[in-house]
Amino acid sequence: MKDDPNWSLQELCEIIDRQQELVRLVLYLLSEGPAELFGERLESQLERDKARAIAATAMGAGQTTNTLLRLSREADLVVRDMYPLARAVVESYVNAAFFATQPVEVAERAMRYKDFAAWKHMNRVIGSGEFMIALGSQQEIKPFLEQEFPEFSGKGQGSWTSLDVPSRIRLIGEQVRAAGGALLGAYGGVYAISSEIIHGSIFGTAYFYSSGTGDPKSEEGFKRGVLQQRIDILSAVGHAASGFLAAYAETERMGALVLTEHEIFKRLFRAATGDDWE
Repeated sequence: MKDDPNWSLQELCEIIDRQQELVRLVLYLLSEGPAELFGERLESQLERDKARAIAATAMGAGQTTNTLLRLSREADLVVRDMYPLARAVVESYVNAAFFATQPVEVAERAMRYKDFAAWKHMNRVIGSGEFMIALGSQQEIKPFLEQEFPEFSGKGQGSWTSLDVPSRIRLIGEQVRAAGGALLGAYGGVYAISSEIIHGSIFGTAYFYSSGTGDPKSEEGFKRGVLQQRIDILSAVGHAASGFLAAYAETERMGALVLTEHEIFKRLFRAATGDDWE
């Protein structure tokens, strides 16, 4: 069965459904808790802002994952639109794992950035020269920024982190090796291609319509290529969820959750690669 791409697709959908159950369990632990898993009492010990940051990003990833699962059942052109959604899932889970494994100050800054970004959205300049739109009072922006959001007012300080995605994954992996490996696989699977598609490049178009879909001259070849792309996307999404769950479970020292996630990951690895995890 593992050589049958249709089996791989169905297996990935079932695996991700199981991961979604664990993500919902984590969200419950972060917001309500405690809970029990295979006889082990689970209770989050995280600081409030760290729990809030993890819950927000993981919940967003889970929501978009549900959308991808629905779209994955459509064997047509919609697969191209799944790449940006998959990237959103990957980055959200990277950030959730990052918050889980790093000092609480990282999450605190991210929570402050939420308020700063909401203000900035209505107080900014769009474009340049004659083609420019100014939102808000330009005379009041700088003093307000320096007074209310001083940590974001300096040069190069306008984001919640200065680290790119690979750097965040590296730091996660230094704390929880399995999580770093899974997230790196997810990042490598969709990030570059999704960027090409999001930014409207010719390669982004060609990857879907020709170079990434087998033989574009035959209908059957195109269908095989689209099926493989659906598998690739769900594999990346599954690896991202695995990375987050491993990071969270190890950080909170929840043995039952660690073991459950690892068993699911072995199924994921087999569905994605055709090989057994050793």
